[in-house]
Amino acid sequence: MKGFTCRPACIERTLTTSLTSSVPQPAEAKCPFYHRHQESAEAVSCSVDFPSEKPYEAIPSPKGLPLMGTTFELLSSGGAPKIHEYCDKRHKELGCIYREKLGSVEAVFVADSELIQSIYQNEGRYPMHLVPEPWLIYNETKGIQRGLFFIGLCFDDNNTMSLNRDGPQWNERRKSLNKVFRQQTVSAYAKVFNEVINDLLQRWRKVRREDVELIDLERELYSWSIDSLGTMIFGQRLGCVTSDSKIENIYEFVQCVQQIFTESAHMTVIPPRLAYVLKLPVWKRFVKAADRALHLAKTYVDVNVKDILSKAEVGEPVEGVLSQLLLEDKIDKEEIVRIVTDLFLAAADTTSHATQWTLYMLAKYPECQKKVVDEVNRVISPGQNIQEVHLQHLPYLKAVIKEALRLYPVAPFLTRILPQDIVLNGYRVPAGKLILMSLYTTGRDPKYFPNPDHFKPDRWLRIRDTRDIISTFAFLPFGFGIRSCIGRRVAEMQMQFLLARTVQAFHLVSANTRDVNITMRMITTPDEPIRLRLEDRVK
Repeated sequence: MKGFTCRPACIERTLTTSLTSSVPQPAEAKCPFYHRHQESAEAVSCSVDFPSEKPYEAIPSPKGLPLMGTTFELLSSGGAPKIHEYCDKRHKELGCIYREKLGSVEAVFVADSELIQSIYQNEGRYPMHLVPEPWLIYNETKGIQRGLFFIGLCFDDNNTMSLNRDGPQWNERRKSLNKVFRQQTVSAYAKVFNEVINDLLQRWRKVRREDVELIDLERELYSWSIDSLGTMIFGQRLGCVTSDSKIENIYEFVQCVQQIFTESAHMTVIPPRLAYVLKLPVWKRFVKAADRALHLAKTYVDVNVKDILSKAEVGEPVEGVLSQLLLEDKIDKEEIVRIVTDLFLAAADTTSHATQWTLYMLAKYPECQKKVVDEVNRVISPGQNIQEVHLQHLPYLKAVIKEALRLYPVAPFLTRILPQDIVLNGYRVPAGKLILMSLYTTGRDPKYFPNPDHFKPDRWLRIRDTRDIISTFAFLPFGFGIRSCIGRRVAEMQMQFLLARTVQAFHLVSANTRDVNITMRMITTPDEPIRLRLEDRVK
């Protein structure tokens, strides 16, 4: 079984890339070549028209070693933690579409809005994306089926990824979850989202050092995200923020989820199947974390299922995603365990990191922070709970989030394996080939975003006479289509609520002595801890 390591993050975005594990053979793509100049210089683009269709092998590709491809060049450029920069450099050298083999992985990289749009138009009824190979091996060896995000994939005798008979099942489960995460359902959780934020802000006032610097922002935001998501799923607060968890071993569950990600990232250099066959320590740690996470998830589901059923028998109201899946959709308990685990794997880490990058940008650009504060204060009073109705009056806050995600996309690559051949830029890409859409590169391409390295939230505001944004397919932080991020509304609401109330309560100042850059740990994470000084606002 082939696959390559990636880190889940919100649902479709969750499958980002690490190009040193094994996967099926790739695909190719279409787009006019471009060249990016230094700093704010204008980009020069030129279109290349092909007189006739060319084969897959004709896609531009760098030279590499027979067995290892260009793996050593990747390692010398920083390895998997800098894969986004490495691929961006390749796009500058070879154009917006190229094919490269890194170790046993061959993939086609696409960095063009029109090509990305074409890929999504041809993704088929049951879209296929890449699944982390360690997880595939784990499921295979344990005889475990996965939930929402992993249904619909298999490998044929030639180790080519293809759709299996579970595609329709994925479609049914997706419909069930769509109902849970639809707008009116999400809106019902505004009150509890505010409760979690109240506790978090109160905690931040207590945990600051004397120099008002917040300690361990990443952990703080992860606890907030888990607590908010857990409340939606189980219908009760998990207590991650207040440190008085009502669910036994919830902190151990959080640690296991993080360990799964950490060990998956470690297996970007060591092929996961080799780690499995040799029973290397990294594989043993991964299995231990995955075993424990699934066991704890099953425990939480068992307890809550009993509570839901007992309340339902006497007519008491029940809340949470779990109750809807159980009572309305009649989904089997074992499958619910898998879905719940997948929801935590996919959503918590991505939402917290997207929020972390946005807070960093607000602290780094005080003039933008002031605009957000002024906008928020015109809509809600300081200390007042924010409601969903307020969000329609906060366009600048939304623009700040978009701009942060453009520069720091949580998933810098999106993946697709198409069910049929496609012609891109004059090249025929066979069905089953791996295609990676390079969002880090398109998000910083001056073709689409003038002065791309500058943080300019105003570029997203429609009130401008001329908009900087040229194509929506150059910016897809939540993916696109029927397999796009199912939790988008939840994530956006959580982020907007927290950011609005945080800047109302505190003036944010960056305490980092240099610019914080990206390092890949399956998603884009800071290469050093983001340090924030939280100064109380004068009332």
